[in-house]
Amino acid sequence: MRELLRHRDFRLLLAGQTCSMFGDWTLLLVFGIWAKTLTGSNAVAGLMIFAMAAPGLLGPVGGVLVDRLPRRSVMIILNLLSAAAVLSLWFVHDRRQLWLLVLVAVCYGLSSVVFNAAMAGLVQAMLPTGLVGPANGALATVRQGLRLIGPLIGAGLFAAVGGRWVATVDAATFVLSTLALLALRHREVRAARAAVAFRAELLAGLDHLWRTPVLRRLATSTVVWAVAFGLTEAAVYALVSDGLHRPPEFVGVLVSAQGVGAVIGGIAVTAAIRRTPEPVLLIIGLALMTVGAGLCTVPALPAAVAGFAVFGLGMPLLTVAAGTLLQRRTPNAIMGRVASGYEVVSSVPYTAFIAVGALLVGVWPYQVIIGLVAVGCAAAALSLLAGRRDWTNPSADAPTTPEPAADVTTVSR
Repeated sequence: MRELLRHRDFRLLLAGQTCSMFGDWTLLLVFGIWAKTLTGSNAVAGLMIFAMAAPGLLGPVGGVLVDRLPRRSVMIILNLLSAAAVLSLWFVHDRRQLWLLVLVAVCYGLSSVVFNAAMAGLVQAMLPTGLVGPANGALATVRQGLRLIGPLIGAGLFAAVGGRWVATVDAATFVLSTLALLALRHREVRAARAAVAFRAELLAGLDHLWRTPVLRRLATSTVVWAVAFGLTEAAVYALVSDGLHRPPEFVGVLVSAQGVGAVIGGIAVTAAIRRTPEPVLLIIGLALMTVGAGLCTVPALPAAVAGFAVFGLGMPLLTVAAGTLLQRRTPNAIMGRVASGYEVVSSVPYTAFIAVGALLVGVWPYQVIIGLVAVGCAAAALSLLAGRRDWTNPSADAPTTPEPAADVTTVSR
């Protein structure tokens, strides 16, 4: 970690992202609270989650943009556009402006997908290979730490001064993130771009995922655990009401327990990622989440709190290892398309099974649904384990997939 923090540009990136992620966490929960306040409808509040998740389907288009343009410039432009978008929420006064709230949520989700793809490419190009994994771990640790306090602060600000001021705080964090990006010394110099069909350029990321055996295995297992994650969204509320006999607000206690586990997991994966193969960390993370989900089937408060904490412990291992594996097995010139393609692989089943889970929770006991989550995590882990022959690849850190679009030369001054 000390070696990573000696890298000036990463310190700036981490500082800027800390500000931006704080703003994100303050506003994300407020979207749903605001919609519920305007309409009184739980369904409309849930629609806000869908509005932010659905733009993941457009990830490949954003990936093409990211790989055609300098990543830092894309991130700066997205920050400024996002700041302008959230400031438009000052025009929301009553339910007649609900459309604007939904539109901003969609823009927010789309910006996040493209920004994260650009950042994956920037981190990969900016840092030595050995520091990419620890960098992902550090960013994940900060993200999970802010998850503990950001939603509470956002909800408190909404209750005290209203959603428009929460949006203003978020806009300010986008500006701070932009200033940090402007201060980076790292630059990307564009080289000549080969003329190819747009369709080939668009699908280059998904094609790379499919043609690289270990990434194909990662993608197929991701579909399985993304389905499991989608089922949890509605089942959590059933666990609280039917299993623990607590009010809906008690979900916040369980989420806090999950956040504590996630912070610990983030610290652990930052230390382990340089000496442990990414598929091993993925399997460990999924195993922890299997145990955590299993504990949550027990209708007792200690078991539920422990289950959420263990589930949270596994989450950073999963996300950091997956992101690092993608970066290690992908040429930088197509990193944006691969990252956004992977986003599609994870977001489509996740979003679809949020709706499925909402239907099932009214028919099946919550223990059955959460049990399916445990089975899904275990199945994903076994899928990765079955493909262990693909883990070792002599060219893992120097992929040779042909680049059909842009070629980027990176320079750090």
